[in-house]
Amino acid sequence: MDDILLMDAVERYLRGEMSEQERTMLEELRKNNPEVDQMVVEHTYFLNELDQYGAIKNFKHALVEAEIKLTDEGVINPAKLQGRAKVAFLWKRYKRIAAVAASIAGIVSIITAGLTSVYNNSGDKTNPGYEQLKRDLTAIKEDQKKTKNEVNDIKTLIGDARPKSGGTGFLIDGQGYLITNAHVLQGKTIIATNDKGRQFLVTVCMQDNTRDIAVLKIDDKDFVPYKSLPYSIGKSVNLAEPVYTMGFPKDGIVYGEGYLSSETGFQNDTLSYQIAITADHGNSGGPVLNKNGDVIGILSDKSAGGGVYAVKSMYIFKTIENLKKDTAFSNIKLASANTIKNLDREQQVKKVTSCVFLIKSYE
Repeated sequence: MDDILLMDAVERYLRGEMSEQERTMLEELRKNNPEVDQMVVEHTYFLNELDQYGAIKNFKHALVEAEIKLTDEGVINPAKLQGRAKVAFLWKRYKRIAAVAASIAGIVSIITAGLTSVYNNSGDKTNPGYEQLKRDLTAIKEDQKKTKNEVNDIKTLIGDARPKSGGTGFLIDGQGYLITNAHVLQGKTIIATNDKGRQFLVTVCMQDNTRDIAVLKIDDKDFVPYKSLPYSIGKSVNLAEPVYTMGFPKDGIVYGEGYLSSETGFQNDTLSYQIAITADHGNSGGPVLNKNGDVIGILSDKSAGGGVYAVKSMYIFKTIENLKKDTAFSNIKLASANTIKNLDREQQVKKVTSCVFLIKSYE
């Protein structure tokens, strides 16, 4: 029997996917062929070891995540580590992803070695399947390398920093310019995370604490500029008009909808709107969009007045206009074409999601 087919048969045998007839034939083969029997035994041991390793790692990760959650909620106080015992909080929070990636890399390496050996021994390198396998393995290795580089970049950039503040930001220019609330940026290192979980280092272009607005630039070699943004930056909205927002009051993006309840903000601030919408602290800096998918404001924290407010989009225009006086930012082009105007709300949200980022600020 061909080695590849035999390995596939062993896999199906151990997973219980064989028919009764196939199972009987393989068991008979095991009795008469010691090599096949040894292969089944070794593969069973290998899979059991993987399962045990995965269970232990999952248990450890669950303990770490529980500790982080209880620390965030103030139930327990984080232990202060010294010297080489210091661990970056961001790395601690995301090391499960890295561990999974490393585990996959190890398993893929084992499988790669095995399959390569089988094909080398087969001598048939003209088989189209062999060439496709080589291409697939090359792609897997490239993904492993990229994941490893991303993990190393995070460790290098964050060091032993601890999270200080967070919120939401969204793109206003496809080249990587984001806008958010100024109060979200209380630390020295700012990380933006997209809806796919990819993290990017960002720099602060300007920060206006009076108006609570800030412009950021994704300054990361792994960021791929957007050809265009789905929404435009609108200039007006009517009283009682439906609006919606998207943000990160938790790790996953959250959608909320409401309506414009006042054309002025707290204490009749003419540069803000008051909106009737449910919003939590992490929503700060998120986009507020009208029914057509135009951005009409930047969501702000609840104020002393008990309402929810949004900085008007006209202040986005003023902010960028002032920023462009600096030649370093003269190439900023605010989103002006709306391609989601005629889509239903669900489709609008799908398009906008990729443009909204979780913003974390670290000491």
